Amino acid sequence: MSRLLKSSYYFPLQISIDDREPPALEEAFCKMGNMIIHRQRLLVGDYLLDCDLLVERKTIPDFCKSIKDGRLFQQAKKLSKSKVPACLMLEGRKRDFKQTDFLPQAIQGILLSISLSFRIPILRTKNTKESAAVMLQCFKQLTKDKLEEQRFYHRPVPFKRKSQALLKQRIHILEGFPGIGVDRAERLLMKFGNLHGVFTARQEELLKVPGVGKRTVDQLYKILKK
Repeated sequence: MSRLLKSSYYFPLQISIDDREPPALEEAFCKMGNMIIHRQRLLVGDYLLDCDLLVERKTIPDFCKSIKDGRLFQQAKKLSKSKVPACLMLEGRKRDFKQTDFLPQAIQGILLSISLSFRIPILRTKNTKESAAVMLQCFKQLTKDKLEEQRFYHRPVPFKRKSQALLKQRIHILEGFPGIGVDRAERLLMKFGNLHGVFTARQEELLKVPGVGKRTVDQLYKILKK
């Protein structure tokens, strides 16, 4: 995984991290290489991977604290309503539960409630390094194909300098659509030449653009038709 992500010849994976999260996991991501990491206030979740995976991460002490103050089920409700596939990541070892005042049966009941009632997957990890690796593995599963085939592509030939201002305007318009960031917008424009070409392209033509999947195309069509 780390070998793949260190190449500077491929588009980076974009990760948004809630600004209230500690820096440890961000550092773990940075060591993996080719990523763009933003710190910002997320309304839902703690980590957003390329608009394809939303993760609410909790250490065991924070998990137990959030049960007491009522945050946990409010967060679970928001995750369940998210349009982005979401999961809850519980980080720590079993022995950490002994330092809390919760019985194992109570913890198990709460985890079952979140999993069954809210239909939110619960992932267990031991430390921050493992949490970063598991997030990327989940991302690979959600994007169907292997990470190197689905998300990392050779950079296109840059546009001429005279057209840079117009290009930025076109990219700005395209990246406003769900699932289309700067990289996908640039690849679409390289393929179809202009916005008219993108908006009038057939579905099978759009799907030939690297990184553009069926869900992104469906969302684009839905907005354009409405």
